[in-house]
Amino acid sequence: MVDYIRDEEEQVELIKEWWQKNGTATIITVVLAVAALIGWRQWQQHDAGQSAAASAEYQQMVESLQALSPGQDAGPVADRAATLIEDYPSSSYADYARLVQARLAVDKGDFKAAVEPLTRVADKGATDALQYTAQLRLVRVLLQQQAYDEAEKRLQGSFPSAFNGMALELKGDLAKARDNAQGARDAYAEALDALQDGAEKDRVQMKLDDLKSAS
Repeated sequence: MVDYIRDEEEQVELIKEWWQKNGTATIITVVLAVAALIGWRQWQQHDAGQSAAASAEYQQMVESLQALSPGQDAGPVADRAATLIEDYPSSSYADYARLVQARLAVDKGDFKAAVEPLTRVADKGATDALQYTAQLRLVRVLLQQQAYDEAEKRLQGSFPSAFNGMALELKGDLAKARDNAQGARDAYAEALDALQDGAEKDRVQMKLDDLKSAS
């Protein structure tokens, strides 16, 4: 029993000595760890709140866009798109808003105004899918502007299978615009091999048939 008491007293003295040397640092470490945990949870809550708000704003933009009728004022849609870009500039929602801005510009025949938002998403989009989508839409706009060299640059390199058929179709469109009928036929034929059955494949087939009948 005496040995036990002595051992316990020695342990208490060791603890006191250690605390005098390290106690302050330990308190600071614990406090910082707790603060970091609280901060992380608050940040997660804030981020979740931001995402929910962005999602709601995006949904309202899409609904406004779907409700548009030909000739109707697109101001409300444009305003919501601008809000998404301003409040959530680096998010996927902002990129979708830029694609909407481009669509509204194209609907008005203002192809020049469509270039900037499409270029921004094509070069710095939040996801690869958004980048490829914007890249191909940008090529269509460039073809309308007869900016053939820039369109060709945007079509260089490889595209994932989900986008390859559309890219090949645009290569055919570019070749046709440059009066390269054989190049257009080759590209359209490749596009038909890459595309699944559906409206896109039917459209490319019509383009290829038109070239064949014209030759």
